[in-house]
Amino acid sequence: MKKNFFVLAAALFLTFTASCSSRPNTENQQNLIGGVESSVSEMGDIKKIKITADTSNVRSGCSNNASVVNTVDKGNTLDVINQVEDWFAVKLSNGQIGFVSKQEATPVVTDTKTTDITQENSSATPQPTQGNTTSSTIPKTPTAQTNSDTLTSQEQEMLDLINQARTQNNVPPLEIDMQVTNVARIKAQDMIDNNYFSHSSPKYGSPFDMLKSFGISYVKAGENIAGNHDVQDAHNSLMNSPGHRRNILDPNFTHIGIGIKNGSSYGNMFSQMFVSKPK
Repeated sequence: MKKNFFVLAAALFLTFTASCSSRPNTENQQNLIGGVESSVSEMGDIKKIKITADTSNVRSGCSNNASVVNTVDKGNTLDVINQVEDWFAVKLSNGQIGFVSKQEATPVVTDTKTTDITQENSSATPQPTQGNTTSSTIPKTPTAQTNSDTLTSQEQEMLDLINQARTQNNVPPLEIDMQVTNVARIKAQDMIDNNYFSHSSPKYGSPFDMLKSFGISYVKAGENIAGNHDVQDAHNSLMNSPGHRRNILDPNFTHIGIGIKNGSSYGNMFSQMFVSKPK
């Protein structure tokens, strides 16, 4: 059998998708050689939408029969205050509340203030994040060494493999996001430091918790994690697993962060964090 089946043939994966339900959707776990596969879905925080129709009617209610209170041209953005079934509840510039059909708009992510995630030497133990609660205090991992604006050679190799796979499947390549990469590096190092292999960190909670804690906004997010001695073997294992392959080839994702840290029992620990940040 190939080496990657002896190492960690299938990593765990986690994907989050926007939906009308506020409750996470989970799939049953499947036992695979060398590990397990799991998935969960959850909507992101949608704060703005961009009008995609030539002209969109902003209505007084969630119905095409409701009266029109305003019209908005293609390309304009509106603030979202809620989602109601197939409609976005929006706040207009005059303070009036209206409803836009989801067929006439797309969620967008606006730029947020970049959080300083420079690692500091500290003996303080970060407090874990429970559930979907986010914290304004950024946890510290002294050994993560993430303060870099460039990819390592291994991370660049993995990015190239991912984008080659997307190109071969007629999917637009992913743009590297160094802020997300730094979070992925912290996650990979955290799994080594605390001797676990899971999407749920005892320090940081879920990948959602981590991304939100570091001030990263998104419409959709996902995570692949793997342990392997070799970048190519790790990539092959992920591509051979339907769940992980779905993350890698998902056309809705626009950006990726990649963290690879050496020192685990598998040789290297990999974290791929995918996000959708349409603008």
